Amino acid sequence: MRDPLERVTNLLTLLLESRVPLTLQDIGNQLAEWYGGSETAIRAAFERDKSVLREIGVPIETEVLGGDRAGQTAYRLDRDRYELRGLELDDDERHALQTAVATVRSDVGQEGVWKLGGSVGGASTVVADVPAAPGLPALRAASSAHRPVRFTYHGAERRLDPYGLLLRGGFWYVIGHDHLRGEVRTFRVDRIEGEVTAVEGSGPDAAPFERPAGFDPRAVFPDDPKVLGGGEGTAIVRIDAAIAPSVRREVAADAVMADRDDGSIDVAVPCANARAFRSWLFGLGAHAEVLSPPEVRAEVVSWLRDMVSGAPA
Repeated sequence: MRDPLERVTNLLTLLLESRVPLTLQDIGNQLAEWYGGSETAIRAAFERDKSVLREIGVPIETEVLGGDRAGQTAYRLDRDRYELRGLELDDDERHALQTAVATVRSDVGQEGVWKLGGSVGGASTVVADVPAAPGLPALRAASSAHRPVRFTYHGAERRLDPYGLLLRGGFWYVIGHDHLRGEVRTFRVDRIEGEVTAVEGSGPDAAPFERPAGFDPRAVFPDDPKVLGGGEGTAIVRIDAAIAPSVRREVAADAVMADRDDGSIDVAVPCANARAFRSWLFGLGAHAEVLSPPEVRAEVVSWLRDMVSGAPA
């Protein structure tokens, strides 16, 4: 079972970051790692956490939405009532305060650091430091308003209908219909290059989108990080006999393309996310070799040469 303090802290972080009110469904989708199960279970957990936050003075407000979500109840944090203002701490001073609070493990001090917009590491594992993602407010607003957005990802311009956002493993992801690929894709928000802009105008490209009925971002989020990225495709990798049994257990049964007489195997591995693919590949050391496609093999060789020569990757 996840630490309740971790769940409460992540709820507070989400409410602090959001510039638009969030419904219970929004909260359940974006904090899927901490709020799971049936709608009844999600609501029960949220109500407990909301009560905890309100008891320590966090002003969580409710409002009834209009428009295409008319009648739904949404929640937001009144930042003017919540944040401590006027102290004008710089980053070093804020960090020193966080370190001091973590050292003495003070619940009162921790509440104060939260109000300053920071977080501390106490006795429990608290995941409250979400990486900076400048495009997150624009994506939240566009997802709520059902408006398409444009941004650059891995050097390519994307037009996306942002169906929803998820916080997974400390990173925010946006999931939606990618018009360049013509299918639902997932993008890590902190890897978006430059600004996220709403598609303006009256043409068909700027028309509000309809989120598919019953769409659940948790259900379409890839289990394998190697499929998350701007690229496409699958690499064929030869695995030495020494580790072939362990890799065979790791990959899907239909990923094993060939069993060789020397005990080695050839496996098909997603490589859309170049960083995740390299991390997996190099974790196997000298026991793995990329066979195809040629461009992926060449990219891996080039990356290794750059590392050896000291050039930036």
